[in-house]
Amino acid sequence: MINDYFRSCISGSGPLQAEISFPPINIIRLRPNVIFDLTEDKSVLHLGCTDHLSIIEKKIEKGIYFHRQLNCVAGKCLGIDINNETVQYLERHGVDNIIVADITQPGIKEIANNKWDYLLMAEVLEHINDPVDFLKCIAKEYRNNIMNIIITVPNAFGLIHMNHALINGCESINTDHRYWFTPYTICKIVHEAGLIIDDLIMCLYEMSQSILNEYSSVIKAKPVLLDTIVLTAHWN
Repeated sequence: MINDYFRSCISGSGPLQAEISFPPINIIRLRPNVIFDLTEDKSVLHLGCTDHLSIIEKKIEKGIYFHRQLNCVAGKCLGIDINNETVQYLERHGVDNIIVADITQPGIKEIANNKWDYLLMAEVLEHINDPVDFLKCIAKEYRNNIMNIIITVPNAFGLIHMNHALINGCESINTDHRYWFTPYTICKIVHEAGLIIDDLIMCLYEMSQSILNEYSSVIKAKPVLLDTIVLTAHWN
C-alpha cells in the first residue's frame, strides 16, 4: 500500500489528483485485534486511554474496556490522559497504570526516562484542533523516547457512516469530533508532521459488527468501505 506513487502523492511531488485503492480481502479484521497484533509484548504508551466516563463502567463489567485489554497484551503499558476525573474514576476501579499529563509538554518523567516501542493514539486525532501541530509538539519533546506511532481514526468512507447519509439523509457523528478522515488525508497529516509512514490498514470498529450481516461481501471486495483506518509510522 505505501508505495512510491503513494509517497509522491502525499509529499506533493506526484500527480495533482491521487487515487488510493485497496485490494480485496478475505477476512475483515476488528480494530482491537489489529492493535493487539502490533503491540504484543511491546512497550506501549496509550494516549487518550480513558474513554467517555458514562460508558466506562459498562465496558469494564463486560470485559471489553480497551485499556485493560491492552494491558494483557503489551509487555509494558502506560496510559496517558488529560482528564483527571476519568483517571481518578478508573483508579477507584482498579486501573492504576494511568497518569494525568499533557503529552505536548516537556518533563513527563514516565516518558522521558524510558524507551517506548509504540505511542498508541486510538481515536484521538479527530478530537484535536490542529493535529499536525499536535504531532509536531510530541516529536519535539519525546521523539528520542518513542520509536513508533500507531494512529487510528474514523474513515469518512466507512459504509456504516455513509449509510446514514444515503438512507437517513443525515450525518451521525460524535459532537466532540473536529474531523472526518480518509486514508489519504490521515497520511497527508502524518507526513506534514514530519513522520514516515510504514503501513496503512483498513479495519472495522468493534461496535460496528452489525453491518457484517448485510454488507460483508461488499466490504471484503472494497476495503476502503471499512470504517476505521490504522496507520503506523516513525519519526523522520
